[in-house]
Amino acid sequence: MEIKICGLSDPDSIRQIALLRPSMMGFIFYAPSPRNACALLPSVVNALPADISRVGVFVDAPVDHILHTASRYGLDTIQLHGKETPDTCRELRRAGLRVMKAIGVNKDIAWADVKPYEGTVDMLVLDTLTANHGGSGRKFDWSLLNSYPLSTTFLLSGGIGPDDAEAVVKAMSALPLMAGVDINSRFETMPGSKNPQLAASFINRLNDSNL
Repeated sequence: MEIKICGLSDPDSIRQIALLRPSMMGFIFYAPSPRNACALLPSVVNALPADISRVGVFVDAPVDHILHTASRYGLDTIQLHGKETPDTCRELRRAGLRVMKAIGVNKDIAWADVKPYEGTVDMLVLDTLTANHGGSGRKFDWSLLNSYPLSTTFLLSGGIGPDDAEAVVKAMSALPLMAGVDINSRFETMPGSKNPQLAASFINRLNDSNL
């Protein structure tokens, strides 16, 4: 199971979370976000263990800015959280980056609008739709994914908290293309800083499921 811990901007928290060896650690390069990592020293991210994927989260940023930031911070994966087109996704992949596209989910999902990203991204991130592009701490109705019609794997995101491990394991068992989870605000001590004990307990419970 892939476990992504996102919204990190505090150096001490980053070092603590890295000790837990999640699959991915996410850094939001979007100024309006309370978890904005633009002021983070690149050396903090570049010091992460090689087995942790470094994900940069962007919202409608120019491709050249994304590529420059990826180079500075040693990012290997880009998560696009705005209205980026499949062409943008293809351009970033041609540059050698892994690409994930976030899809906002409200009361339903227009799968026809998501279909064009199939084959142009490495993974989708299905998150609760908000005006602030994630980090709301709110879940969407996971039963909407029972009719998932695509062949692209996805991370489940949006309001997943420390007490949701059992529900995540159940969802993972029922959804063959669910690759894992993306956690953020409900594990925070403050924006940009995560509680390592809560994260460790959650990760251990997921790992114990052997998924």
